[in-house]
Amino acid sequence: MKKVVILGYYGFGNSGDEAILTTIVRDLRKADPNIHITVMSQNPDATSREHQVKAIGRMNIFQIIRNIKGCDLFVSGGGSLLQDITSTRSLYYYLFIIRMALFFGRKVILYANGIGPINHESNREQVKKVIDRVNVITLREEDSWKLLKDIGIKSPYIQVTADPVLTYESADNCRIEAIFKQENIPMDQGLVGINIRKWKHSVNLEEEVARAADFIFEQQGLRSVFIPMFEEDLQISQQIASRMKHPAYVLQKQYKPDELIGIIGRMKLIIAMRLHTLIYASINSIPMIGLVYDPKVVGYLEYVKQFSAGDVCSLKAESINKQVDLIIEQYDQIRAALIKTTEELKNKAKNNAQIAMDLLK
Repeated sequence: MKKVVILGYYGFGNSGDEAILTTIVRDLRKADPNIHITVMSQNPDATSREHQVKAIGRMNIFQIIRNIKGCDLFVSGGGSLLQDITSTRSLYYYLFIIRMALFFGRKVILYANGIGPINHESNREQVKKVIDRVNVITLREEDSWKLLKDIGIKSPYIQVTADPVLTYESADNCRIEAIFKQENIPMDQGLVGINIRKWKHSVNLEEEVARAADFIFEQQGLRSVFIPMFEEDLQISQQIASRMKHPAYVLQKQYKPDELIGIIGRMKLIIAMRLHTLIYASINSIPMIGLVYDPKVVGYLEYVKQFSAGDVCSLKAESINKQVDLIIEQYDQIRAALIKTTEELKNKAKNNAQIAMDLLK
């Protein structure tokens, strides 16, 4: 029985990261039904229950050492783990665990990672020192590949694939209809889905998004549905809705990834800050507008040939409204192109597990 240990931002209640873990576990088990998977998690009990895996505390050094020493493959799994925009401490934590796996002679893969931004030169040097020793790297977009080359990564096999979440499937229609009924959202009107997260560097973010949402209703007849992807998104969503002239809906519960994918599939278009809201829109081929707080959002929008309203630090409602008008005017053509692009990316996303299994064998 092959043993795999997976590292990531798991057990924190973030929909996108939990969806990443679900797809990694599913795809590895599809390739080898007997594989034994251990996940490092902030909430091991919840992770074990939700994903049917063995889970250990991500700060329990004794459990981490024991499980890494006994594994056949170490997976640094999905998301933007190697970056210093959140904090240098976070970056060094992930590098420390990867270094441990290398120290014990384990095979190591960075699985569908987004790399960066890594702004400090000393941090770049540490990333090069560790990551140049791993076996394989798969990346979810081209910008990450460019950054690795710029840092000087040469030794590992590197392939640009796509985010594994692109292969996630929606909950069934009955479940989605039940959610809309529970949230008192009519299904017989046009809707625009909006996801906003708190961002300390933004100026007047709530006011500008509220103005844009009112304009979208007045000009396009689309009612706003605010979609929290993380518990902390709910408060800012409520604040924006309270600033609007026209009524809007705010999802009150935290929903599972397949439910959020189904909810987003009922929208006419999506306006979002969080990357995985945009990815959930891609799964449904729903045209999207990204609000940029991190280079990974720009990288993904370029990868799927979708639209940006600019940096949230200087965001204006007019920038959002301009992109909305453009999408509505060319909606059928934009959606048809997105359907084609998404299908290509879904096929690339399937390669992640195959590459990992090839390394494991």
